[in-house]
Amino acid sequence: MSTHLGFLYLVVFSAMVTFLPLAAPAASPAGALALQERMVEIFADNKDAIVRVKAAYTVAEGVGKQQVILKVGTGFFISREGHIMVSASRAVGADRVWVEYQGRSYEVKPVGHDRLTNVSILQLVDPPAHFALILVDPNVSRPHMGGLAVAISCPLDFQPSPSLGIFAGMDKRVGNKVFPTEYIRTTIPVDAGQGGCPILDINGRFVGISVASIPELNGSYCLPADALARVRDDLIFSGQIIHSWMGFEVAERLSADGSHAVYLSKVVAESPAFLAGLQQGDHLISIQQRAIHAVSDVPSAIFFTRANQFVLVQVRRGAELMDFSFKTMSRPASASKLASAVKAAPVVEPDLKPAD
Repeated sequence: MSTHLGFLYLVVFSAMVTFLPLAAPAASPAGALALQERMVEIFADNKDAIVRVKAAYTVAEGVGKQQVILKVGTGFFISREGHIMVSASRAVGADRVWVEYQGRSYEVKPVGHDRLTNVSILQLVDPPAHFALILVDPNVSRPHMGGLAVAISCPLDFQPSPSLGIFAGMDKRVGNKVFPTEYIRTTIPVDAGQGGCPILDINGRFVGISVASIPELNGSYCLPADALARVRDDLIFSGQIIHSWMGFEVAERLSADGSHAVYLSKVVAESPAFLAGLQQGDHLISIQQRAIHAVSDVPSAIFFTRANQFVLVQVRRGAELMDFSFKTMSRPASASKLASAVKAAPVVEPDLKPAD
């Protein structure tokens, strides 16, 4: 009898040991301290590149009455010549724009604006003798999703301040809204004067500029560094973005194998695409070696092409893979918007707002 009881105790004890939950390993104090030191270092390296942007707008208020509205945002130095990058919603159409840097106000002059990406470049008329720069490197790789994101901004009336979040997604569309290029989604809110702030990764590399807030998610979108470099170059050298035009519209359809395919739904007569030989019904494979899998891939690929430059477009016509190289032109004012043949299911779209 005692032998059986002993065996029973052994079985019960073994079961308890087997199913007892394992305790989570304790966080390493050294690891937490290293992360804290890294955050402090990133902030110290970049805080002297941050400026507060103020814009005064005069609006009509009743008959014969006007009111001046002050909008506040964040910007940052990108050149030794005193160029700063800011949100276009804090520069376009303002009666007066100025920046505050380390307790002083500075006059600025507009260099160029791009409403499509919500980016403006201003230049200080008489910049300070010493300031830091944030390098806009088009070769910086996309951040890892779940990686730490660091923003440095001027919230409310405070001095430059850091914020910590994570990189949550990379989107080319939200609902039925197609973006001009891929945006990086973060969990960092950019209200109360934080719009236009730089976003960096935990290695201190500049990832992008905040261009839109997502109130429903308490987060924001930032324009990636490679797209930002394209905007910067055009604005500094010509004062505006000269968008390229090829002369075709696209639609999306379901292929026999269940995959989505993007095809040319219209080729405008006498357009660059038409003269190169592209035809309605061609299955679009790539633009400038950027693969096209969905309609939302098209504007992102076209975004990186420039007017009056040669572009490589690959299509499949029947069983044949065909390459076309032709020169784009500036987008005419009458050019149609990107069209999609897909009837999307009803979706709840976040209320994207220009970054405040």
